[in-house]
Amino acid sequence: MTGLDPRTKIVMIICLSTLAVFLNEPWPLLLLFILTLVILLIMRINFFRIIMRFKKLLPLLLLMLIIQSVFSAGGDVLLSFQGVNILTTNGINTSLCILFRLLTFFSSAMIIMTSHSRDYVLALVQLKIPYEIAFMVLVSLRFLPVFIEEIKDTLVAMQLRGVDLQRIPWRHKIKFYTHLFAPLLSRVMLKAHQLAIAMEARAFRVYRRRTYLRLLHYSAKDYVAMVFFITATIAVLARDFLY
Repeated sequence: MTGLDPRTKIVMIICLSTLAVFLNEPWPLLLLFILTLVILLIMRINFFRIIMRFKKLLPLLLLMLIIQSVFSAGGDVLLSFQGVNILTTNGINTSLCILFRLLTFFSSAMIIMTSHSRDYVLALVQLKIPYEIAFMVLVSLRFLPVFIEEIKDTLVAMQLRGVDLQRIPWRHKIKFYTHLFAPLLSRVMLKAHQLAIAMEARAFRVYRRRTYLRLLHYSAKDYVAMVFFITATIAVLARDFLY
């Protein structure tokens, strides 16, 4: 699946995300997640390194799963405390569905990393989406790494001033983060203002039709991939609605 057209990758992401939303059983969602990982392996994406970045979210994810299990009534009670059902079979099934659904969303989004952001803008334009919306997608993809770098720089500046985030109590840590986001937001707004000036200097939207140096073209494997994913998605959704 290497070298696919960006439009094909957009179709693949839409199909995987649609299935992740409509499937409501743990086993089908697990198979969908495994299929997404196989696609990432074929595309030669090192998803293990990216998943390790989300390891700090594991306590929050586990807490969410426990809360979902507590508030999902039904099924056999596996663990209770003073009359309160903590773990039930229905709660575990619901929690697993949420877990596999989130993992599928994160994994399918990694497919975007296999092409340049400019290719996706060109793909959206050739899909008859207005250029302004396609340009907004490009800006969001460009600003996300900038936003992350700004957060890192601000945290490093705070640590150089003697602030130890590990030793700050939680009640003071919330206040610290509120003061952190004020200069961070100011820097991001400044970069957005500079981008707006650069767009005006280059006469953005002065012409209704734009010309491009190159155009995207489908290959045989693009048609095969799109037919496979669209057909499989329709078949799975039709099976769930019928049964």
